[in-house]
Amino acid sequence: MRKTIAVHWQYGADTRSGWFHTINEDRSLLRLSTTEGRVPYAAAVIADGIGGSGDGELASELAVELVKDWLERRLPGIMAGTRPYKAIERDAADLFHAIHRKLREQAVERRQHLGTTLSMLVLSDSVYTIIHVGDCRVYRYDSDSNRLRRLTRDHTWVNAQVRKGLMTSKKARSHPKRHVLLQSLGMRGEPKLYIRSGYYDPESLFMLTSDGFHDCFSDGAIALLLQRASSSGEEPQRICDTLMFKAMERRPRDNISLLLIKPLGRKQAGHEAALRIRLLWHRWCMRAQALAGKYKL
Repeated sequence: MRKTIAVHWQYGADTRSGWFHTINEDRSLLRLSTTEGRVPYAAAVIADGIGGSGDGELASELAVELVKDWLERRLPGIMAGTRPYKAIERDAADLFHAIHRKLREQAVERRQHLGTTLSMLVLSDSVYTIIHVGDCRVYRYDSDSNRLRRLTRDHTWVNAQVRKGLMTSKKARSHPKRHVLLQSLGMRGEPKLYIRSGYYDPESLFMLTSDGFHDCFSDGAIALLLQRASSSGEEPQRICDTLMFKAMERRPRDNISLLLIKPLGRKQAGHEAALRIRLLWHRWCMRAQALAGKYKL
């Protein structure tokens, strides 16, 4: 794919079936637009179907198509609101649960197992919002501080062991059960979604990856690759091409997908502090609502 530059964003994308698969069960989507008030926003989505015999491909395709419909019908109206990031969290969570139910219905009709991971990133007005389930990842890389942050949590058995202190991150990367999912769309029971919001600036590069990519590298290795690309002034599509080449050199067994997006613009004095206050207030309100419901205040 050639380098592509939008008015407010730079981005890059690539996907491969891997060395040992003929079917690619990964799906991704990028939507760039502006509100009626000319505020730019972007939405990036990645899904990795579960199966291996074509069922996973169907599940990820269906999930991304339903997200695409939501981006066209619902997101423009949400972005026109006064507090869009709060509405995005609520509305997108409803969307994920609707996709889960649709997959369950299709599984019964087809007498097949249909499951997929799904991660969505929405960027607008220096605020990012993530809705996520499964083991795809969303990273944020800040070139000015050379810091890579993993913004999502893997819903896997090995990650649960790491969080409990029963396994090291290094051992988890090669453990036989590293692909065993605890949460996905289409599995039995309602999925427990991971939802997160934060602020970003024009020095941020966001990267969405399927597990086929981050199986090849530790986070430290990814940060080093991004540092080298950033220091040479490479744009997102060139970075994407380089990362994919490095991954394919390792002869990965799984499908690999990458999606990179970077905002274009300048930092605004005081804007970061104001966003911190807005997001802290939003999180406090959400926590207060949760406690009120728990204790019936």
